[in-house]
Amino acid sequence: MNNIVYKININKAANRLDQFEQKQKQRRRFLLGLFFVILIGVAGVSAFYTMKTQEKIKGYQAELANIEAEIERLSASSQFLSPEDIFALAELANTRMTWTEKFKVLGEILPKDISITEIYYDYQIRTLKIKGISRVNPNMKDLDLVVSIVNVIKGNDNFSKDFVDIKFSSSTRLKHRGQDIIEFEIDCLVG
Repeated sequence: MNNIVYKININKAANRLDQFEQKQKQRRRFLLGLFFVILIGVAGVSAFYTMKTQEKIKGYQAELANIEAEIERLSASSQFLSPEDIFALAELANTRMTWTEKFKVLGEILPKDISITEIYYDYQIRTLKIKGISRVNPNMKDLDLVVSIVNVIKGNDNFSKDFVDIKFSSSTRLKHRGQDIIEFEIDCLVG
């Protein structure tokens, strides 16, 4: 006789419950492991960027130390320009007299019958010397003609503002090619 044995698992529901719990544990372990892997990854990336930032800071500190050393070296040398020096130079540049502007104004204010023959600066007496010629005016004396030229020059503030005094120096009457002319010299004293 053949005995047929049948096995009946009464705890089948319990096995399924155990399997479910084991899968839950596996999931928890997997999620917990994934969380720690992500946490370690974030910590690694943060550490990497922190190191890079520290390297940049050290580089900037070294550059700052070099700049400060260069400033110290330059301030000890005679070539150093302090802010006061720069402001003094700027004021000098703004208030200095430019001869080209003066000569342009002089050409504009002088009457058309006057010609400038020579302009030079005498450094010893700090004077701009203006030499010129003019036709003789029959209605005026020679000296009055030169004084009127001096008055025209003195009367223009754009020209005369940088000079202490503008005065008549000399004049001579000449005959050139049959025409009477006056040769004159005017001194403009620089302050």
